[in-house]
Amino acid sequence: MDKINGLKLVGEFKQDLIERGLSPDTLKSYPGPVVSLCKFNQGDLLGVDQGVLSKYLSNLRSIGLKRISLDKQFTILSTFYKFLMFKGYIAVNPVPAVREHYLREAKGHDTSQRRQFISVNQAAALVKSIHDTRDKAIVILLFKTGIRRKELAELDLKDVDMETMTINLKPTAKRTNEIVYFDSEAQYILSKWLKRRAIINSKGLKALFIDRYGNRLSVGAVNLLFEKYAEAIGLHDPDSDRLQDKLTPHCCRHWFSTVLVEAGMPRHYVQELRGDVGSAAIDIYTHIDKNKLRAAYLEYIPKLGVV
Repeated sequence: MDKINGLKLVGEFKQDLIERGLSPDTLKSYPGPVVSLCKFNQGDLLGVDQGVLSKYLSNLRSIGLKRISLDKQFTILSTFYKFLMFKGYIAVNPVPAVREHYLREAKGHDTSQRRQFISVNQAAALVKSIHDTRDKAIVILLFKTGIRRKELAELDLKDVDMETMTINLKPTAKRTNEIVYFDSEAQYILSKWLKRRAIINSKGLKALFIDRYGNRLSVGAVNLLFEKYAEAIGLHDPDSDRLQDKLTPHCCRHWFSTVLVEAGMPRHYVQELRGDVGSAAIDIYTHIDKNKLRAAYLEYIPKLGVV
């Protein structure tokens, strides 16, 4: 198969991503690694086997790609080859075996690639160090709800119920629940931000978080502002290659579940609050009472000294 046919498969893959309704970020980032592999194997994507992938992995390592980037690329490649299987082009996905042998094993033993976990006191210090009302509201919501940065960026004003202290999230393939809770500390900071937002929302935007130009705050902006404050108090090193030296919005999701488990919340409650698709079966058998879940959340979520 020549290069043209390989790129034709990439085009079909792009169209499939669109038809599946995947996010703009996914549509933008997924084709790149497939095109790169296509060029590496001289345009032949159907003839890629474990041997080709092993050589390709070695090539990526030789140009300095770190394990995190490598794992992301091979995740995307696996999605591409699943697509080829679905379309009947191939019978076997060659990626999982290579990924498991060369990347997953390293991930399990490389302690430098474990995400940073901070204490409740450190989280409180981070929140207290932020003087901007909007930014403080963003950071405290990430800690208090465990939602993803994209979920936060997509929130609209109507999604937040200040009286019941609940947030209605946009439905996604990664989440089984659409309602999360926040406590009185988050309520206090949010109320201050909403007053300011009403003044600066010159475009009448529906977004909960807007920038100084009146536009919806982007996912990238959420990441940058969070890391800026974390770096300022010594919790984030942008130049380090080790995950444990970095504090990102995703660390808040890990923090959220860990502190609740350590505080004594039942694990199936924590899993329900996280809304992980992988644990969706749990609620079928336990039928978690939402009032009890909310009460447990308010009991176990730690205070960060805001109010």
